[in-house]
Amino acid sequence: MRDQALPSSTLTEQEIQIRQRATAFVFIGMPTLIYFSIVAALDQDWPLTILACATATVVIISYIALWRNVSSYRAIRPAVVSQTILLLYLVTFSGPEHARGLWFLSLPLFSIMLLPPREGGIWALGSTIIAIFLMLDAASIEGGTAYSTAYVIRFSIVSLLISGVVLWSEMLLHRYRERLEGQNAALAAERDRLEHEIIQRTALEEELRYLATTDPLTGLLNRRAFMTALADEITRSKRLHSRFTLLMLDIDHFKVVNDTYGHPAGDAVLAHLSGLMAEQLRSIDRLARIGGEEFAILLVDTSAEAAATVIERLLVAIRNKPTSHPETGKAIAITASIGCTESKAEDNEQSALVRADRALYAAKLAGRDQHCWR
Repeated sequence: MRDQALPSSTLTEQEIQIRQRATAFVFIGMPTLIYFSIVAALDQDWPLTILACATATVVIISYIALWRNVSSYRAIRPAVVSQTILLLYLVTFSGPEHARGLWFLSLPLFSIMLLPPREGGIWALGSTIIAIFLMLDAASIEGGTAYSTAYVIRFSIVSLLISGVVLWSEMLLHRYRERLEGQNAALAAERDRLEHEIIQRTALEEELRYLATTDPLTGLLNRRAFMTALADEITRSKRLHSRFTLLMLDIDHFKVVNDTYGHPAGDAVLAHLSGLMAEQLRSIDRLARIGGEEFAILLVDTSAEAAATVIERLLVAIRNKPTSHPETGKAIAITASIGCTESKAEDNEQSALVRADRALYAAKLAGRDQHCWR
């Protein structure tokens, strides 16, 4: 047990049990100590009066310290020592019928039940040996009463029997508690392992979901995820009788960029264009890379008239913001062609994509760097 102050929120089951036992012993023992004090005072037995009062004071201080979160055993030991001294005094000056000395038989109970079992057992055994020595020598002590050998033997047997029974039961309880704490620790470790595994699996599922729906180069939606978003938007627009605009965008002469600057530069162009388009769109719009240099844009709740401004803004941004070569830093100018279509009531995802693709083809035939509607 740690010899330090412990916050009540961290009390172990054993420490709670010690507090409960200490409370029971205080409520039983304090009336007894008060009784001894009063009787001793009436008999003018001032040593016993002082000793009983001192013991009661130490017990109260120890009990208060215990409930003020002082380590259980450190708080209890002074009370056990003072109580033992009082009991040894009663054994020595037990009276003609040795009635007082019988109180010593309570020592194994509080010493073993309040202290660690082994420490309490050793304390009870040592105190019993001292008590036996005092009994055998009581006749030579002034005020002491001699004990017969038979009495001392019976007293020793009863004291050791009580100590043995209490110690055995406490040892069994201690082992049971240790085994239970070990099982609880194993369960806690298994719970933590399962929680960690769940977190790992959740993270893995999120990663797999991300990989399944995201283009690895640009971080945009891939074709599969975009088709799902388009199908959902068609369903929503039919339910709400709203319109959306679908754009197909293709980089002009992208093969020339790859052949002239290399594929790393081509990848840089794709990544740059993705960020550029994302800046021009709203958070509710959907942007995806659905082919090598081909992109799809879904403008949610946007008619053809409203989309025209967005399309012109996209073309101007692509035209006026070239990409930097990843190695030389040289500017790589690009343009793009855009095919546009507004949704129709009878649309499905394939029919809308076909119209937008035809519009893109028409924009390329018309000279590129422009948009066309279908």
